[in-house]
Amino acid sequence: MTTFLALWLAHLLADFPLQTNRVFRLKIASNAGLAFHVLLHLFTTALLVQQPAAHLGLFVVLGVVHFLIDWTKLRLPGDPQWPGFLLDQLAHLVSLVLLARWQTAVTAVLSPWLMIPLILLVLLPAVLMLLWVWANDMEQNDRYQESGSVQWASRRLLTLSQQTGWVALLLVAACRFML
Repeated sequence: MTTFLALWLAHLLADFPLQTNRVFRLKIASNAGLAFHVLLHLFTTALLVQQPAAHLGLFVVLGVVHFLIDWTKLRLPGDPQWPGFLLDQLAHLVSLVLLARWQTAVTAVLSPWLMIPLILLVLLPAVLMLLWVWANDMEQNDRYQESGSVQWASRRLLTLSQQTGWVALLLVAACRFML
């Protein structure tokens, strides 16, 4: 269980707070940008597991699978965007479950009682990002173009997601390096 929690926490951190606008633009511009995004995932995972060098197989498979999932998502038609967002996250979640079941010897740096609240905290920027994607989809719909709440969400939720993500990232880093 702790392996899965560490993998999921690392994924949430790398896919939301660490995937800045600049990283996202790099990711969609080229395979090299996508590889950089994957390296952020691997680095974040390495910080949350004990003896990462002893689990190179996990890191190779994690990197390849993450690259393939994101590469596929970037090439699929996406109008509206929110279903692709959810399917992408579901594919990553399933891959993390399978990796954790395969690599049971991996030990997390943080205890489960600490990782679970941190995961819940890092889910906040993920949910805000999903709502931002949904609001942008709704703005394309004539029915919602005049909606003040949809316009507000489209303008503000990305920034709010990134700000809450950085707070979550700092808390995880504090827990990782102070305990």
